[in-house]
Amino acid sequence: MNHQREPIGERVFGALLRLYPTALRAEHGEEMRQHVRDLAGDPRFAGRPLRLWRHLIGDLIATAVPARFHAAIDALHQLNERTEHPDSGEQMDMLLHDVRYAFRTLRKRPAITLIAVATLALGIGANTAIYSVVNAVLLSPLPFPDPDRLVMVWGKTAGNPQAAMSYPDYLDMQQRNRSFSDFGIVRPISVNFTGTDAPDRLVGEFSSANVFKILGVHAALGRLFTDVESTLGTEQPVVVLSHAAWSGKFGGDRGILGKTLTLNGRPMTVVGVLAPGYEGIYGSVELFLPIVYYNKSGLQRGAGTMFTFARLKPGVTVESARRDIVSIAKQIETENPSTNSGQSAEVVTLRENLVGGSRTALMTLLAAVGVVLLIACFNVANLQLARAAARRTEISVRAALGASRQRIVRQLLTESVLLSIAGGALGLLLTAVMMKFLVANLPANLYLATEVGLNTRVLLFAVLLTLGTGVLFGMAPAMRSSRADLSGALRDRGGRGLGRGGMRDGFVVAQIALSTMLLIAAGLLIRSLVSLQQVKPGFDMKNVLTMEFRLPPTKYNTPEQMTAFMLRATEEIRRVPGVTSAAMARGVPLSGNSGSIGYLAEGKPEPKPGDAPGALANATTTGYFATMRIPLLSGRDFAETDTRETMPVVIVNEMLAHREWPGGSALGHRVRAVGDTVWRTIIGVVGDAKHIAIAELQRGQIYTPYTQDPSLFSTVVARVARDPMSFGPPVRAAIWSVDRDQPVWKIRTIESLAQRSLGQPRFMMMLVAAFAGLALVLAGVGIYGVMSYTVAQRTHEVGIRIALGAHAAEVVRLVLRRGMVLTAGAVILGVVGALAATQLLASQLYGVSQRDPLTFVAVPVVLGAVALLACWLPARRASRVDPVEALRSP
Repeated sequence: MNHQREPIGERVFGALLRLYPTALRAEHGEEMRQHVRDLAGDPRFAGRPLRLWRHLIGDLIATAVPARFHAAIDALHQLNERTEHPDSGEQMDMLLHDVRYAFRTLRKRPAITLIAVATLALGIGANTAIYSVVNAVLLSPLPFPDPDRLVMVWGKTAGNPQAAMSYPDYLDMQQRNRSFSDFGIVRPISVNFTGTDAPDRLVGEFSSANVFKILGVHAALGRLFTDVESTLGTEQPVVVLSHAAWSGKFGGDRGILGKTLTLNGRPMTVVGVLAPGYEGIYGSVELFLPIVYYNKSGLQRGAGTMFTFARLKPGVTVESARRDIVSIAKQIETENPSTNSGQSAEVVTLRENLVGGSRTALMTLLAAVGVVLLIACFNVANLQLARAAARRTEISVRAALGASRQRIVRQLLTESVLLSIAGGALGLLLTAVMMKFLVANLPANLYLATEVGLNTRVLLFAVLLTLGTGVLFGMAPAMRSSRADLSGALRDRGGRGLGRGGMRDGFVVAQIALSTMLLIAAGLLIRSLVSLQQVKPGFDMKNVLTMEFRLPPTKYNTPEQMTAFMLRATEEIRRVPGVTSAAMARGVPLSGNSGSIGYLAEGKPEPKPGDAPGALANATTTGYFATMRIPLLSGRDFAETDTRETMPVVIVNEMLAHREWPGGSALGHRVRAVGDTVWRTIIGVVGDAKHIAIAELQRGQIYTPYTQDPSLFSTVVARVARDPMSFGPPVRAAIWSVDRDQPVWKIRTIESLAQRSLGQPRFMMMLVAAFAGLALVLAGVGIYGVMSYTVAQRTHEVGIRIALGAHAAEVVRLVLRRGMVLTAGAVILGVVGALAATQLLASQLYGVSQRDPLTFVAVPVVLGAVALLACWLPARRASRVDPVEALRSP
């Protein structure tokens, strides 16, 4: 059923209805919901959602929250039946009285109330916003039937624990496994769409027919392709469209079934359109084709190009499935030693595969923002203690007139809960703003099981967080303040009745210690990002344009045809005015396109199966290294005369050359890929260049010439004289001058790829730094508040000191000493805590130790400066006390 999205006020109210006692909800719940619907149409609230919001929250504060809260306190203290469990009418009168009295009390000190509400709003809003992302990534179930039974099966080698699988290996495992009810295969890849006014690129997915069954996908129009249509030897040229592509690019044409689309140069018949909701696992897929229409060379054993999905049989665990698949992989290795030597297999849950890399970062963010809320709670608790100190006489008189301690605690906690409700309501408004920022800055590779937004689960989290916050910062002050002493209160001067301020000092110490930990974490992440940005990638990324294309195998089905196109297209691109150099490569750095091989160096001992050293593999045209400005250290570049008829050649990077021939020259030596019989002579050595990510450890690299190792896929790299993106149209036109039906896509700059590579560390640094900055402000406010209150308490004492001849500087030192002693102790605790907590950040750091001395020194210095300023302001005020006025004060 398709439900309309309810207005935010009604959804929040619906979640908050759970605050009412069960009996009350059963009797009046529907009336309350109808009341909200009626209010939504009331002229007083038309077009004024904030006004409606305030009205709804006001009703809840006056009834639901105090009712629940009072019941919890009554149960906690196990009061007798008559006194603490009055009839419903008496209980309602009592809670309404508490609420009205709390409102009056909070209005008497509006500045303190507003500060407390704003502080809580920041903490609750930030926590709710981060939780919405955690919920979308880690907590919401994947959008498939029985998602906990979905797994991915990977190949596994010594250098790659999760390698793509070959098609024949998949067929063997599908037939022999005893763990899966269904076992399917997928290869996402771009598809050329021609036969229209302009060639286009569509995101395609080649798959076995049972993948739809595994993931619970159905057709909205027509049908899905069958097992027969996706089996070699019985294939039929059919295609299924995603619902988004059908409604967008094809205009929602209900007559699309039976029409022919020219895809990769082959006519394919549309047999179905998927139901809304599924557009592929790895991004938005526009069309689905049978796996047998994938490039035939990619369907051979040893060609690891496939991603495999499976559904566990009922009762089968991931571990037992892993043992089963590993056993089959050993059989396949024995049967096919030339292609599968050293290869095993791995089974992981689909969720872990999709979000596992994000888990640590998200939980770190959630912990960081939780620390901010805790600091905010300590701040508000100190405000509550200060208010309670000023009301000590009032509380003591109420106790003397017969109010029980439980009754006083309940009243004080009611005030705290009202503050937290107000802070939570404002925090939800801030959450909406924060969510927009988060969504705009989420790393591109972050998988979302559901959208980031204020859904029911997030709203419930906000409600529970709000109530928990009210109890957290209100309980200790309420219990402390309820210890009534009438005679002491009447003798007290200025409200100094809460002892020596040990609890307030403890809150400040906790604030500063937590702030220290958070600031150190932020400092480490900032230093890590700076280190990443200073990494020399080994090439010059300025003014380099890239774009990708894939040749249709039906049109370019021989190495000679592929090579001819590459050479002609490269020459046409070089002729574009403003292009200073151009080349092509199978994968350019940081683009996500990469391949790796195991290799053997001639003259070295034959390694054991699976132990051959690995290297990144790439194929380039001549001029690639000059275009990327990767230095040629020795030897020569590829030439167009390096053809398939001449000596096979390669170029290696400096790291591989030094690893295999330390102290000597690599030129003239030969290498070959594992499983290949062709030895290739090294004709050049180039500098090391990052390829997969800026943060990666440098790897060995082997480059082959396109003229000897052509392929259908290629990436253009063009160094230009000015803004690279302005060269997109003319460079694309140069490719079209060679083949008018050849689409190109992903027109990007190398600089943008580098920025994308830094997306997650920048996101982490930005948020943790923001939280740490907020924590620093809150800690400063907390120190200032405690010192100001201390000065106010000791005004009489300060007046006496000045009257007896104390200088202003002595008074300032007196106040500063106490504040800085608290700060020093707190910073020490924070540093100790950070030494343990930053262990969790180890995987998020690059080029900086988790115990970086600069960070661990700089943070205490910054905190000390903030604390000194926060203490100096009250100290300066104390030094200016008029002793006559101070001695006259009560």
